[in-house]
Amino acid sequence: MNNYSIAIFGSSLRADFDKYSDRDLLIVADDFETLEKLKDDYSKDDWSISYYTYSKLKYLSDNGSLFIKHLQNESKIIVDKKYRLNKILNEFNPKIDYKKDIKDCENYFDIIKVIPETNLGFAWFCDSLYVGLRNYLVFKNAEVGIFEFSYIKLLNGLKEQGKINQFDIEILRELRVVKRSYREEILDELPSLSFIQTLIPIVKTIGIIETVKIVDSLTFQNIVDKDIISKKFNPYQRLRLVEGYYCSQELNIPKLKKIISNPQFYACKMKDNDFTMNLISEIKKRHTTTCIKNSELSAKTKV
Repeated sequence: MNNYSIAIFGSSLRADFDKYSDRDLLIVADDFETLEKLKDDYSKDDWSISYYTYSKLKYLSDNGSLFIKHLQNESKIIVDKKYRLNKILNEFNPKIDYKKDIKDCENYFDIIKVIPETNLGFAWFCDSLYVGLRNYLVFKNAEVGIFEFSYIKLLNGLKEQGKINQFDIEILRELRVVKRSYREEILDELPSLSFIQTLIPIVKTIGIIETVKIVDSLTFQNIVDKDIISKKFNPYQRLRLVEGYYCSQELNIPKLKKIISNPQFYACKMKDNDFTMNLISEIKKRHTTTCIKNSELSAKTKV
């Protein structure tokens, strides 16, 4: 096998690791064949795997990506043939400022200003909120020279600033639980309407979203249709909106389930416009078929 590097990183190495934490593993190699082979091998052991070529990781390092800083602060290298991963991490320097990244995070929250009123839709909202909130807080801290990646410590930082209280922290910590249930399809642990109604005022208090509306599935789908067609959002946002569209109908579509269970799939597909539009078409087709079947069943029942 060609040269490769493997490292454990993230919450697995922190004192606040618990059953809702991801077991993060980084795999780096020169070619995708090696990456796929190693990914398949380690996936069997329940690792949440991030995988990159050396050239891609070097590109991220050269451009001040905080993912590299995360690895620099919280990783344990297991395998590193020719010390290539170690060299990339040691050569990392943060950006002069992260204002653009903060602005991108603020824009990201636009996709969750409307929530479909289904349990799966509520879970989609919570998962999307967790990802956005954590990234936003990481960049806000980095802007003042603090490089913190623990979600719990980031929330405690908000409390120290007087923006939230301990009750708010407990509610926001639940987002991690919802994320796990959502991605692992533990459907009996999805959030309720009352939880979402408790969560929304906290989100407004933090100042990341001013207005949030809960709407019926059809209204949500019409909004997403317009936003996807108008290309108002970036590729990542658009694919997450398609995911929300799917959750508003609670259909069984394997390609979307793959995205939900393995978010790194976004990195491969989020800029593929054909993939995104084909997903929308498949969702609509499935929805139409389901409606016809339900209508026929209803007609037979009346007879």
